[in-house]
Amino acid sequence: MYYGSRGQLLEEMIEESNQQYSLQQMGVIQKIPTPVKVLNIDSRTGKIKNGFYEKKSTVDYIGVFKGVPIAFDAKETNVDTRLDLSNVKEHQYYFLKNWVENGGVGFLIIHFANLNESYYLPFELLDEYWTKMLAGGRKSIPYKKIVQESYQIGSRGLIFLDYLRAVEEYLTAKEG
Repeated sequence: MYYGSRGQLLEEMIEESNQQYSLQQMGVIQKIPTPVKVLNIDSRTGKIKNGFYEKKSTVDYIGVFKGVPIAFDAKETNVDTRLDLSNVKEHQYYFLKNWVENGGVGFLIIHFANLNESYYLPFELLDEYWTKMLAGGRKSIPYKKIVQESYQIGSRGLIFLDYLRAVEEYLTAKEG
């Protein structure tokens, strides 16, 4: 299962990687903030005391790599055998679908916390299982399928989670 605070480590790893990508001029990737309507701010500390999400956001990250627009969401799970599709919100799926249909590259970064493994999951694989789920099929993507049809993400130099290498592998395979 995915819990908001549990994905914080994954997002920190991605943010550190994004900083290195920017410093090394490898790509520009930005975290997309979730729109929040602030109702009350503590005048003493300046912290938000009360508020709510104005609308559903898109995905966690949007950017450009080698002239190619990319969009992705980061998901962390403690389940070792699958990625539950309930971790992917409907609006995220449809945003990625639209992104890909308009020429961009969409994907998920999946981190299996207990296994300490991360994968670049192409939108096509997400789409295949999402479509099956809507038709009454399974509501998850098996770990074995992810290992077979995704790209494992490792580290390189100062880049802790080198997902752009996986994007490059995906683009090369797609051309081939």
